[in-house]
Order: sequence, then C-alpha cells, then structure tokens
Amino acid sequence: MSSKKWFVVHTKPRNEKKVYEQILGKEIEAYLPTVETIRYWSDRKKKLQVPLFPGYVFVHGDESERVSAIRNTYGAIKYVMFQKRLAVISDEEISNIKISMNAPDRVRIEETRIMVGDLVEITYGIFKGLKGFITQIRGNYKMIVSIAELNTTLSVQLSNAEVKLLKRF
Repeated sequence: MSSKKWFVVHTKPRNEKKVYEQILGKEIEAYLPTVETIRYWSDRKKKLQVPLFPGYVFVHGDESERVSAIRNTYGAIKYVMFQKRLAVISDEEISNIKISMNAPDRVRIEETRIMVGDLVEITYGIFKGLKGFITQIRGNYKMIVSIAELNTTLSVQLSNAEVKLLKRF
C-alpha cells in the first residue's frame, strides 16, 4: 500500500500555475485543475484558463515529498489544515475532480454575486486593502464602493474581480 496522500497547498493569489510547475520540476506529482472562463475588462473580453480552486494546488506524495514540494517554492504559502491537522484529500475525491474535468464545458466557476449594501475589501490596485460598502452597481462588471476609511466618502469604480465580499447585509 502506498504511503502517498493528496495534500492541498495554499498559494499566493494568481500564483497557482507557478507553484504547480515548480512542484512538477521537483519530480513530485501535483494536480491543478483549470477551467476556461471569460474575463471582462472595460475595453475587452478574453478567454482564460483559470484554476478551478483559486489559491490551491494538490500535491501527491509521501512525507518527504510533501515537505520538499513547498520548500523554496515561490508562491507557496502553506499546507491547508483541517482541525489542526494537515488536510488530506482522498484518492476518490481527486478522481471525482478529474472525471468532472472530462467535460470542462459543463463546469463553471460561480462568482460571488456582489449586491448593493455588501461590505467588500478591495483586492487589487492602488486602493488594495481598503474596505467599503457597495452603494451602486452599473451593469455586470462595474460597481461603486463608498470608502469611509479615508475620513471622507469616496466613490471608486471597480470591476467585480477587484473586490472580495466580506459581509452581506
């Protein structure tokens, strides 16, 4: 019986592919399921391959491979813990993910729907880290966030990809 298990590495944002390639370069088995999605910007839209589970890469290995996988791996933060132990994903769950990836056109990433009144944090750009309430949404990809942290109300126009939901009111 193999002593190898599937572990989950938490990565820096948008570093999943780099981490995955570095782990493979160490001759350790890894898995990064991706799906095609369309991202919209103010001036264009583009098809992209994005991770099915943003911020995570699966690593299959024994204890020494597990340690080696993230040692000196740029973009790898830590292994995911569950109830104060390393999270271990079963072979069956990995198999189910791989089976679902056989029909990637039927797998979609469901983005959190941001609504007026939601508290969000800005995750990109010069306002990164600031929190504010959504006061207005213009179309599917533009929103106005009122930021009180600057001792004034400032409206900032952002795309859906530049904010993360903190609390729904």
